[in-house]
Amino acid sequence: MDILLYIICTILFLFTIITTLKIIELKNIEYKKPEILSGKRILTVYYSNGSNTKNVAQNLHSITGGDIKEIELTENYPKNIFKMSNLVRKQIKEGYLPKIEEIDISDYDVIFVGTPIWNFSISLPVKAFLKNNNFENKILIPFFTYSGGTCKNKILNEFKDYTNVKEVKKPLSMFENGIFMVKEQIIKWLNNENY
Repeated sequence: MDILLYIICTILFLFTIITTLKIIELKNIEYKKPEILSGKRILTVYYSNGSNTKNVAQNLHSITGGDIKEIELTENYPKNIFKMSNLVRKQIKEGYLPKIEEIDISDYDVIFVGTPIWNFSISLPVKAFLKNNNFENKILIPFFTYSGGTCKNKILNEFKDYTNVKEVKKPLSMFENGIFMVKEQIIKWLNNENY
C-alpha cells in the first residue's frame, strides 16, 4: 500500500512540474507577426454553436487584427444537444448544407476560418460558407475546436474540397474541454508555423 501511495504521489508531483513548465513557457511567449500576414487584409470567420470556437476566434482576431465575422444561420439549430446531433446526422446523410447569411470575402487576402468538429468533420455551416465563396488568390488558414476524436488530414482535405484555394495552411486545433491560455497557444502556433 505504501509503495502504491508513493507511486501516485510521484506521478502527481511530476505532472505538476510538467504543467507548471508548460504554463511558464506559454506565459513568456511573444508574438512575431508572420510575414504572410504583413500588409495583408485579414478576416477571421467562424461558426460556433457554443462558446469554444468563438473564444478562439476572438483571441485570434485580437492578435492578428483585421475584421471578424460570425457565420450566421438563417434558421438556428435546436439548443438541445441530442436534437441537434440527430438533425446534423440526418443533414450529413442527405448531403444538406444549411442556409447562411452571406459574408463577402472579396476585400481580404488572408482568411482564418474557424469551426467546431462535428462527427469527425467540418461543421455544416462552415462547409456552406466555404462552398458559397470564391477563395481564388486567397490564403486560407483553418482553426478548429473538438471534444472527441479528430482527423487533421481529413479536415484539411475537406477545406480543400469545399474551396478553390490552392493551398490550405496548417490549422490550429484546440481540444474544447481543455482550452486554457488560448491567446498564448495561438501565438505559439502562429510563431511556429513559419507562414
